[in-house]
Amino acid sequence: MDKEEKQSILIADDMETFLRLEKMLLERSGYEILMAKSGGEAIKKIQTEKPDLIFLDLIMPDMNGDAVCRFVKNNKSLKHIPVIMVTTKGDPESRQRCHQAGCDDFVTKPVTQRDLFEKINQFIRVDRRKHTRAQLRVTVTTTGASFTFTEFSYDVSEGGVFVETNSPLAPGTSLELEFTLPEVSEPIKANGRSIRAVTPDKAPKGRTPGMGIQFLGISPEDTGKIRDYIEKTAK
Repeated sequence: MDKEEKQSILIADDMETFLRLEKMLLERSGYEILMAKSGGEAIKKIQTEKPDLIFLDLIMPDMNGDAVCRFVKNNKSLKHIPVIMVTTKGDPESRQRCHQAGCDDFVTKPVTQRDLFEKINQFIRVDRRKHTRAQLRVTVTTTGASFTFTEFSYDVSEGGVFVETNSPLAPGTSLELEFTLPEVSEPIKANGRSIRAVTPDKAPKGRTPGMGIQFLGISPEDTGKIRDYIEKTAK
């Protein structure tokens, strides 16, 4: 993914250890990460960088997160940016402060990897649908550090594939996948990551559960094979 395609996320927190961990995790998943250690620094970076999503710690030096959120939501050029407040408490008073500031959602510390990616996938359209998709019903073998499974695909694009499964991987999970297109002898091989998990209880009516996988490493030859398949299917 080149720089112009990267989506940016601002994380504002005065805990440097937390900032470093989240920066490492999210950058590995293909996002550009902006960091701020105070409310004032967060406002400056929001104004200059205009990130796609903002995580704000409720309690920060010089200006608390709810004040930063209020600034964003009262600014015509910034109010469209989703703001997720991060609190150390889940008590009604903290929630009320967050909602009164106009935040879009909030999470409670300690924030897990699943928490992060659930919110990211809720508020950022990781798959921008810039590629044409075509239905594809073939087996896809997916492997990772501690898993290997084979399921059927639902559709494919030059940017990724949707795999049907009752046990989708958590968004952000890195993986390798392999599948064979109809009338193509050599299998398609790619590195990727799960970007969307549709569990059985959240699958739309008429759709099966599964996960969207984004290609992060795929050869130009394999991309060309997918493109040819999509063009042939569209005719």
